[in-house]
Amino acid sequence: MSTTATDTIRKTVLVDFAPPEAFDLFTAGIATWWPVRTHSFAGEAVKQVVFEPEVGGRVYEVTEQGEQDWAKVRSFEPPNGFLLEWLIGESCGTEVEVTFAPEGPGSKVVLEHRGFTDAAFRDNYAGGWDVVLGTFVEAAR
Repeated sequence: MSTTATDTIRKTVLVDFAPPEAFDLFTAGIATWWPVRTHSFAGEAVKQVVFEPEVGGRVYEVTEQGEQDWAKVRSFEPPNGFLLEWLIGESCGTEVEVTFAPEGPGSKVVLEHRGFTDAAFRDNYAGGWDVVLGTFVEAAR
């Protein structure tokens, strides 16, 4: 039995920050805006979210019980973008790429999540990224 990749999720948002500031908010400032209550392993028990700013770094949540990985950093190119190997649940091994480009006085931020082999998981993430990016846009105002 073989598996084939399903369609890539592609989400685009506009923010009022220039690319360097938007990139910094998304990465270094991830703990200030990520909706951990609904989009994390431990929910309200999450004390911190960390994005290590280097190839080979991790993106993870911290609770009193320890750390839980979300992703591994595969490419890190400020302020243009980054590539993550996503490690959560059934979507393990998928890729999340986020790019930042000038758009008027702000930035266009494009998120692509690709490599799904199950359409149901892909569809779940498609809606989830809307929530996550919505909180990012709010934080960038």
